[in-house]
Amino acid sequence: MPKVAVILINFKDYAKKYLPECIESLRKQDYPKEDFKIFIVDNATSRETEEYLKNIAPEAETIPNEKNDGFAEGNNIVMRRLLNSDFKYIVLFNMDTVAEPSWLLELVKKAEENPTAGAVQSLILLHPETKKINSTGNLFHFLGFGFCRGYGEEVANFKSENLQPFFYVSGASALFPVKVLKEVGLFDSLFFMYHEDTDLSWRIRQAGYNLVLADKSIMYHKYQFSRSVLQFYYMERNRMIMLFENFRLGTLLLILLPFLVMEVGLFGYALLKGLAKGKIKVYGYFLNYKNWIRMIKNKKEKMKLRKVSDREIAKLIVGKVEFQEIANPILNYLVNPTFNFYWKVVRNFIFW
Repeated sequence: MPKVAVILINFKDYAKKYLPECIESLRKQDYPKEDFKIFIVDNATSRETEEYLKNIAPEAETIPNEKNDGFAEGNNIVMRRLLNSDFKYIVLFNMDTVAEPSWLLELVKKAEENPTAGAVQSLILLHPETKKINSTGNLFHFLGFGFCRGYGEEVANFKSENLQPFFYVSGASALFPVKVLKEVGLFDSLFFMYHEDTDLSWRIRQAGYNLVLADKSIMYHKYQFSRSVLQFYYMERNRMIMLFENFRLGTLLLILLPFLVMEVGLFGYALLKGLAKGKIKVYGYFLNYKNWIRMIKNKKEKMKLRKVSDREIAKLIVGKVEFQEIANPILNYLVNPTFNFYWKVVRNFIFW
């Protein structure tokens, strides 16, 4: 069987909450034990956390990291090391999850059956509501908002053959061929957390690869929807960086008007929810010319990589956000219909 690396990220007491059940599910995998290896990156490591990880998961290689590099660079630490190894696939796996015994085998099987797949995502269900869906692949709004397709729906009604292509894989359970990562690069370490999986998936698509759902690779995610000032900052900043770096200039000009309208709405939302400090910090980030130099450099590198036009990418992008956790009358009856209509019209003018 192909050799596979499975990466988990820990931060402080996260492992004490989630690792025992998670690692036990990995021990029960049908995949040959000699053909996959578990790596645990311990962000902001301490003697206590390092010892705990080694005791609870002795079969894993624990990698202490003095800094808290977040999800993005935390995974990069291992992925960078494995690019020139004999591992064929790298799998990212959240610690707050539990996998079915066939999870890894089905994930690899789907990758082997699809040589043009640049990434493969599992069928992610909720926990403890294990009969409901967390994600069947994630969708992407033209203003940079990502959300889980099928969230909260009954898995009994799920039919994979009826699904349309999705835009990006969830980092909670995703497989990447090493050869693809060598070509398109790893996570942008600046992102720290949020949208790093979207940005990488976008690059993979731009390079001409497909993204695939392994519907028989099942895992359960103890998903919690939350928003703090810091989380809001990373989500908003990374959303804007991602749009600028991946869309061509013409596309950015086409979405500028709704982008500005949305900014007014988002600032009002931030004020109401006590998140305004995060939004102001985002604007401060873009007032620093050094950050623009970095973004322009990244954009040029991404443009060199791309084999797929914005016109083709736009076919995978949606004009409305359908996510139960943020559903409200204003979104459902005003924002979504207006922006969806706008996107359906303007994407016909994308010829590049």
